Amino acid sequence: MDNELDLNILKTLLTNRKYALEFVHESNEKLFVADLWRFAKEVIDYIKVYHNVPTRRVLLERVKSRKSDALYKSISDILDKLDTVVYDDKDYQHDLEKIKTRFSEKLISNLKDNLTNANTIDVKKSVNEMNAVISNINSINKVKAYEQNSLKDSLEDFKNRYQAKMKDPEFGAGIPIGMPAFDYATSGLRNSEMLLVGGITGGGKSLLLMNIAINMFLNNNNINMDKDFREGNDVLYFSLEMPHCDMIERMLSRIALVPQKDIRDAKLNERDQKQLIKAMSFIKKYPYNFEVVDVPRGASIQTIDLVFADVANRKRKPKIVVVDYLTLMDYEGPEKEMDDWLKQGKISEQLSEFARMNEIILLSACQLNDPKLQSGGAENQIGLHRIGRSRQISHNANFFLQIEARKEEQNLPDMNVFMIKSRRSELCKIKLYKNFACCALLNDQVDPYKTDEDPDDISDKLVSFEEANDEDN
Repeated sequence: MDNELDLNILKTLLTNRKYALEFVHESNEKLFVADLWRFAKEVIDYIKVYHNVPTRRVLLERVKSRKSDALYKSISDILDKLDTVVYDDKDYQHDLEKIKTRFSEKLISNLKDNLTNANTIDVKKSVNEMNAVISNINSINKVKAYEQNSLKDSLEDFKNRYQAKMKDPEFGAGIPIGMPAFDYATSGLRNSEMLLVGGITGGGKSLLLMNIAINMFLNNNNINMDKDFREGNDVLYFSLEMPHCDMIERMLSRIALVPQKDIRDAKLNERDQKQLIKAMSFIKKYPYNFEVVDVPRGASIQTIDLVFADVANRKRKPKIVVVDYLTLMDYEGPEKEMDDWLKQGKISEQLSEFARMNEIILLSACQLNDPKLQSGGAENQIGLHRIGRSRQISHNANFFLQIEARKEEQNLPDMNVFMIKSRRSELCKIKLYKNFACCALLNDQVDPYKTDEDPDDISDKLVSFEEANDEDN
């Protein structure tokens, strides 16, 4: 079959999201033979807008809306052919090189024919043609480090994205971190983004990271559910300072909302035992994974990468990777002699690149300097200037959250978290309520698992107000 190579590549673009995204970033529909060019454009246009592979139904519905019977039949026939194609993705890179080579050879052959058949040589025109061919060949044989297009040429893609958003408000939205102020400002975290948490020693960095990770893992599911789960998210959590068993206890304490100390000492009361059993039953039935990896301090990005690849191959590629935390990592790179503060900047850069290359969300934390809380106003305590090790750390982050450290912080019931950097939204302040006994940071002080009361019922508060008025009178 003359177009077998093209069908193999198209089969991959319809079944392998990773390769599909790479292809639309590097190449275009011009690589394919004439009979498949129109079909390839439909597939590529969809992947560009939705960052996912289209199904048969989606492709046919999109074509049907254009009211072209000939195009609809052509797309349907090609889909029928692709249904019969059995292809191993392991051959994809090899076959992609072959189709690129074929395209390059065709361009050179056409150029040769044009130059040979010309009665007279127009030097300027010929040079322009040669430069265009060289540019086309280079563009398909190099991975693009950037995306480039004019405003005019970008309008069609923008229109498609805008219309998709009108039809589905969730289109293009990221994964919420479970904290309304942040999620409203940002519409959640997206693939390839990195969020960093900053705080002083003992300021709650690890606790905040864990709570964000659990919120993203659950994504509004809870332990009172045993079926009909909403879509959750797989999480891979690297703990560089806490042993695996301690992390599991903290996570169970947070998910069940029972005291971690009582789990540790096996002294849960009857009510809390029921809550823990309910949480464990939920976790067993819940179809998403939260993988905890205990790695020693001084682990490098190479360690993170190896474990990530192993988990992705054995189970599913995690959507969220948490490294608790950046300041405890070590740098392995070509530069042998480097000041510690420079290493921290390099590690931040590596984590950001890891997120971009693997198209995951990366969460981590770093140490802030610890100025005397008695000096300066609150406005002097909040900001990127507080990053003690290296300002380069924050340069690589899409978002940076700072935990405020107030006088007698340990005695205050709430925690203030400031978003001090955002690459695509306004900044905001997040107020959380501490439940340290249960390793929890909550959006309000109401038990989220309490089902016997209506959270909107404020009659008890009205009674207390009336009693207070009676006493005043």
